[in-house]
Amino acid sequence: MFIILIFTLILLIYGIFEQNSHLRKANNIPIRIHVNGTRGKSTTTRLIASGLREAGFKVLAKTTGTLPRVIFEDGTEVTIKRRGNANIIEQLQFFKEATKRKVDAIVLECMAINPELQWVSEHKMVKSTIGVITNVREDHLEEIGFGLENMANALSFTIPQEGILVTSEKKYLPLFKKRADKLKTKTIFAHPGNISNKLLEKFRYMNFKDNISMALQVNKLLGIENDIALQGILKAAPDPGALKIYELSQKGKTIIFINAFAANDLHSTLLIWKKVKKDFNLNNLMLLAIINNREDRVMRNIQFSHLLVNELRFHKILIVGSLSKLVERALLKQKISSDNILNLSKITDIDKILNLILQFTKKDKILCIGVGNTKGMGQKFIEYFSTFGEEK
Repeated sequence: MFIILIFTLILLIYGIFEQNSHLRKANNIPIRIHVNGTRGKSTTTRLIASGLREAGFKVLAKTTGTLPRVIFEDGTEVTIKRRGNANIIEQLQFFKEATKRKVDAIVLECMAINPELQWVSEHKMVKSTIGVITNVREDHLEEIGFGLENMANALSFTIPQEGILVTSEKKYLPLFKKRADKLKTKTIFAHPGNISNKLLEKFRYMNFKDNISMALQVNKLLGIENDIALQGILKAAPDPGALKIYELSQKGKTIIFINAFAANDLHSTLLIWKKVKKDFNLNNLMLLAIINNREDRVMRNIQFSHLLVNELRFHKILIVGSLSKLVERALLKQKISSDNILNLSKITDIDKILNLILQFTKKDKILCIGVGNTKGMGQKFIEYFSTFGEEK
């Protein structure tokens, strides 16, 4: 018993020492920006950091999107190699690197999903000077629970103490402000309506007004002129999972591939589809949906099945991923004809999948949109089209 007590005491002392050591590192970085939200975290992180770089800030950024990346002071980046699953302890290593490089600012995407871990991430690790919450949408239902209210409450745990909160989330702004007031933090609403369509068109990938408005607002708070911030933001490299459109010609036909795998909630996917309908004449196209699923996102898979049948209309739905049988059953329950469903769970070669697509369509142009999730087959499609397709 005495040995256990001594061992526990040693661990406690070590934990206190490590915490104090980390806080000293954090306090040596004057500007700490913590980006949270359901969608757009990686893109917003990149936009903010790029604006700061343009203004001469020495900034280190970290995203945890499709591929986790560290973005260095000159804009170059490296992929973070993980031996196991993602863990918020990874943020401590990022702080060590930032301290070693003596940066002026860090911009990092929140890694935590569990509400309690979101609180730990902010209040014990990052202790941000500026917190960002992009939006509130349903996702990670298994960890957070059903309903947008639960999601909003979870995201609010990363609101900083005695700092500034920037958000473009209008519906849950009162909830965020109430919590921010208790933490003596100022809340600023970044209005997406202030961003023009003309500015959106300048990006070489599909972006959203919310992301841009928040990035500009954060830059403004740090004294950066709008023109300089814009120059930097437009230079930001897209996240590997960013929404992109590719064209690929094969056997006399054209395949238009829209990478929407990373937009893995219903609302975001509907927004993308709305834009697709605006930009393309769908009457002249064969319309295909590729739904990629993963075994730890059962509810998301079922939700997307309902969305594809009831909200988005396609000539055929192709299923890939580990829970394809479940998705197929969910689609059939929506009274969709089995002739319009193609379960490709046993095929992992993209060339073989594309050959099948070319065989069952007589139209010269085929529009494929990838939805559901990036992991696994989603990433394979992205890598294939980024290598062989032409980005539009």
